[in-house]
Amino acid sequence: MVSLFTKGFDGRVKLKKHDEQQRNATWMDQERTKLQAYEYLCHIGEAKEWMEACLKSEIGAIDRLDEELRNGIVLANLAKFFHAPSVKKIFEDTSKLQFRHSDNINYFFQACKAVELPEIFLFELTDLYEKKNIPKVIYCIHALSHFLAKKGLAPRIKDLLGKLDFSEDVLNATADGIKDVNMPAFGNIQNALAAELNEETEEEKRFKYFKENEQKIIKVQAQVKMHLTRRAYKDAIEHYKNNVDKIIKIQALIKARKQHKEYLERKNLFKSNEELFTKIQALYRGKKQREAFVNRQKVWNDNINAIIKLQAWWKGRQAAIKYKALRMAAGHTDTKTLQQYINLLDDSVNDFEEEDNLDKLRKEVVKKIRENLQAETLVTGLDSKIALLVKNRISIEEVVHFNSKQMRSHLAQELAAALEKNGGIITLKGSDKEATKKRKSYEELFYLLQTQPRYLSSLMFNMNKLGGNVSKFLEGVVLTLYGYAQNPREEYLFLSLIESCIAIEIQEITKLEDFWRDNPLFIKLVLQFTRGAKERAYLRDLLQPLIKAVLGDNELELETEPVAIYKQLIRNEELKTGEKSAKPYDVTPQDASQDEDVKKIQTERTKRLTAITQNFFKAIVGSIKSMPFGIRYIAMNMKDRMRKRFHGQENESEINRFVGNLIYYRYINPAIVAPEAFDVIDTVISPIQRKNLAEIAKTLHQVQVNRPVSGTTESSQIMNEFIASTAPKFSVFVKEAANVPSLQEYFEMNEFADMSRQEKPSIYITPQEVLQVHANLSENLSILSTDAQDPLNIILSELGPVPPVDSGAKGPGSEVTLHLSNRFAKTEDPKDVERRHLETEAKRLISCVIRFTAGKSLLKLLEEQSTEAQQAKYVEYVRIINTKQESYIPAEGEVKVDVLAYLKNQDGSFMTFGQVKQAALEKMAHLESLGLVSQKDEYQTMLDSIAEDMLTKQRRRAQRKREFQVLKNTMKNLQDKAQYLDEQKQSYNNYIEACMGQLQNKHKGKSKKPMLFSKQYYHVRDLQKSGQMPKFGSFKYTAQELHKKGVLISIDDYSPKQYGGITLTISSNEAGVFSIDASFLGVAVADKMELRLEELLQYQYDKVDVITLFDLAKVNVNLLVFLINKKYCISS
Repeated sequence: MVSLFTKGFDGRVKLKKHDEQQRNATWMDQERTKLQAYEYLCHIGEAKEWMEACLKSEIGAIDRLDEELRNGIVLANLAKFFHAPSVKKIFEDTSKLQFRHSDNINYFFQACKAVELPEIFLFELTDLYEKKNIPKVIYCIHALSHFLAKKGLAPRIKDLLGKLDFSEDVLNATADGIKDVNMPAFGNIQNALAAELNEETEEEKRFKYFKENEQKIIKVQAQVKMHLTRRAYKDAIEHYKNNVDKIIKIQALIKARKQHKEYLERKNLFKSNEELFTKIQALYRGKKQREAFVNRQKVWNDNINAIIKLQAWWKGRQAAIKYKALRMAAGHTDTKTLQQYINLLDDSVNDFEEEDNLDKLRKEVVKKIRENLQAETLVTGLDSKIALLVKNRISIEEVVHFNSKQMRSHLAQELAAALEKNGGIITLKGSDKEATKKRKSYEELFYLLQTQPRYLSSLMFNMNKLGGNVSKFLEGVVLTLYGYAQNPREEYLFLSLIESCIAIEIQEITKLEDFWRDNPLFIKLVLQFTRGAKERAYLRDLLQPLIKAVLGDNELELETEPVAIYKQLIRNEELKTGEKSAKPYDVTPQDASQDEDVKKIQTERTKRLTAITQNFFKAIVGSIKSMPFGIRYIAMNMKDRMRKRFHGQENESEINRFVGNLIYYRYINPAIVAPEAFDVIDTVISPIQRKNLAEIAKTLHQVQVNRPVSGTTESSQIMNEFIASTAPKFSVFVKEAANVPSLQEYFEMNEFADMSRQEKPSIYITPQEVLQVHANLSENLSILSTDAQDPLNIILSELGPVPPVDSGAKGPGSEVTLHLSNRFAKTEDPKDVERRHLETEAKRLISCVIRFTAGKSLLKLLEEQSTEAQQAKYVEYVRIINTKQESYIPAEGEVKVDVLAYLKNQDGSFMTFGQVKQAALEKMAHLESLGLVSQKDEYQTMLDSIAEDMLTKQRRRAQRKREFQVLKNTMKNLQDKAQYLDEQKQSYNNYIEACMGQLQNKHKGKSKKPMLFSKQYYHVRDLQKSGQMPKFGSFKYTAQELHKKGVLISIDDYSPKQYGGITLTISSNEAGVFSIDASFLGVAVADKMELRLEELLQYQYDKVDVITLFDLAKVNVNLLVFLINKKYCISS
């Protein structure tokens, strides 16, 4: 074996035999590495001796030459040797390696370039200064020696390979040092230099000679080859000619005998073992097939994950191709295209079941909503009755102090006083009919504004356009209306408003770069939104530890502006010495940046600033999952709107910058600059600390916009390298942040959400703010709505002109609570359900038809006669699907759905293909009568709709599941609300009965006995004798008496002179229910009629002064209530 180096031929080293026992698995690699190290050290020695010859002085040991060269002094002196003008002043301080030593190396570079050494041989500054690639430095010196020798500017470099000796330690150390370095080709350096200098080598000269004489050489070679070949061929032919007959006979006999023998042997073998050979063949073939199958199976099992990925990739690719084809055909889809991808519409049993369950649940929800609306109306009516009864109960005590005449006078005085006091103003806190009606209209108005954001967004945009004070309106009214987005419903609606504002404002701009110049209004909404509790909590959790770390470093200063650093240095110098500095105080930024001390400080601070900013950046990027949904949704909506308005790949980066500006500059940046204002910290910040935070925020902003700083200083380079490496990551963060679910999906909202709430949404607002909104809407109504039937128009028309504000409605404590209600609530129309069901059935029938035939248009396709081939294909398709359906076993509790029900007749038999076409035509005719399709375009809209269904099938499945879950939650809330309303209704009914009973129980048993021998005395006596005395009493009056009291106004067909003969009897056998009999001269003039106290009180509330009894007697409602209260509800 070998292990030691010895010198061989031509200076090469060879391996020397050694003891066999030293051989191990890596001996050859180790020796080869040492050989490479030895050759490299020889090359260093060659470079060292050459430089010493040039400089006429010794340099240092070979194994320490890299350290000798690092300070550049040797190289600068070498440069001075072959090109002195390139060297200015050599920095010769050898106490330690300093950055100024790089100037020495740069002198060497300049000299090399001056003598026109090809740059490919030059090394990088860091290769020597930081010892990143010393072999490349040695290679450069070798190339320079050959180059200068050619020019006669320096001696030739010597070949010392194999002529130098090195210790084992040096070899091992060198081998370790070059282990991971690509070693230059020192042996080929002359050829490389010649190639760079466009000089020809000996090999190139030979190649050139051969190339120039190629045709001549080929001809000579061809002549020689031809001569030799012809000679050999001539000899062979001569031999064959002399023995041709013999040769033929011999060949024939040999071939015949051999073939005949083999034939007979095979024939006999096959005949004697025919069955055996047949079995062997079968076994062999079976074995080969099994082996092939096992091998294939092994390959599949060994690569199962790769195969699954490959299958998924293939399926995805096919789906993408189909999707793209359908997308390309959007708007002009033909039946042939649909036929190719019709399988995309195939619904599974689960699809049908889910669709069926969703439809049933939706119907149940709509039904429950209607029931709840009816119950809510009933409860509201009961509530009004209770209020009227309570009010009547309070008023009863007043009745004691008035007779009829006094009552009439008192009512008139009250009305006049109220009109004089209010001056026509109706406050929102009143309980009378006008105030209640006005308040109800405002509740409906604010619900409409809250849930239909297009009104407010258009209003604010128009006010801003006309120069109105939108900020005051926004802070005073809009935020109040949305409750500052403090609960999910209000946050959902407030985000909807911002979304509407974004849509309007982006549509108005014509150039993308004008976006920020126009100072978008929605940004004001966003800034208010980001002051919410969740948004501030996110900022606190994100920034608090980072900012505390910055504030906790008392020595930290991140000011990098050169003039500020320069002036600070002067101040420090003057404070230290007590003398005025010799430096000028007022300098330009350019002059300040040239100061060496400023450069040093600026570089150090920039490095510190980028390091701290990197920590902030990592924290921001890592917090994406905890970032509030609202700000991310606003960013996504802004991005989508901009893309639609300014589509094109060239705008993507600019749009992403705008979105990043929203997330960082408008949301996160203010909390970094002023953390105490966002509850991030609660300590006082010094000016230096504020400046440090501002520098961090500014650097992050430069990263966000990917804007490098100007200048060529080292600090500028450091900052620009940081920005260049971080900005792409920030762009990825922004794209990910602006990718969230829809509002409806995140908040699980649908059109039934408010209808399922037990409590109505409410707002706390002053009457002045209410009327301010009323005024602003009225002034801009022509912009907001032009349709007279628009809900906003209807409500404002009912409200009328904006009334003056009551002076008491402006100060503190004047706020009112408005319980918002949806006047225009709509449950799903059964006709819409039927229309949707009809459209689905038509699509299924048409899809079935397209599966087996295609045509120029859908109308012509449906009108064509079906063929036998189409019928056969259709029958086979139905058979296959029906077989699968019958073999399907539903899970426990699952209802089996017939997926082919749409292809069946009423008797359960399957339609023929022609009948399917006819059924599809009938459905389309029905849809056309509803205005959904038209024969004018030959039903093209239906084809486009089917294509859209194909493209969105997976999305619809996911949406269907989400909708089903939301509807389930809605149904539960509706059931809870129904129970709540039932309990309220029962409670109200019990209260009304108790109230009515309490009113009349006061009178029971304590009524004053009638005067002896009076008409009332005989009336009561007769009733008592006959046992027909009502529970709560009975009172008999003549029409003349009631007319005198003012209760009776007139009786049709009777003159006042006849009133004395007309008797009216009022009786009550049930609390709050009164029966009235009327007779003339003892003969009944009409059937007995019934009056209820709550009905009379409702007439009072509705300001109905006169009602008609028996269709002929007109009575004063107020005085009739007064009479009933006096007789039935007041104790004697």
